[in-house]
Amino acid sequence: MGSNVSVSSGGGTLSTIGKLPWMLFIVLFLIATEYFQISLQGTVGYVFISVAVVILFIEMFKSGDVSAVSFLVDQFWAVLTVILATGLLSYLWFVEGQEPNFYHWIGYAIIIADALLNPFNAFRTALRNFDVAG
Repeated sequence: MGSNVSVSSGGGTLSTIGKLPWMLFIVLFLIATEYFQISLQGTVGYVFISVAVVILFIEMFKSGDVSAVSFLVDQFWAVLTVILATGLLSYLWFVEGQEPNFYHWIGYAIIIADALLNPFNAFRTALRNFDVAG
């Protein structure tokens, strides 16, 4: 008499995108360039900025309709990347005695933007889902 329809998500690409802490790749890239003494001047720096901006958009997309657990996990990674980036900048400045360059500051600004904007985006989306005027 009645038919049952079920829709299930098989995971796939969007599931993988949603689970990866993308901002960590920015910090790891900056740490790797310092460790391997790779200059960020020129093409490497421009590629870094382009990838960092794409990662920021991915993180903003991820922060949309999320569950409470996903939100907390995302916040954990955001706080951890801010801590790691601050540690890297402090290490460069106080231990190595070199000033962080433009690319370090751009990476740090994108990490801070992620940590500030993603909770706002998740909150805004939650308000929209509950039909609360904002």
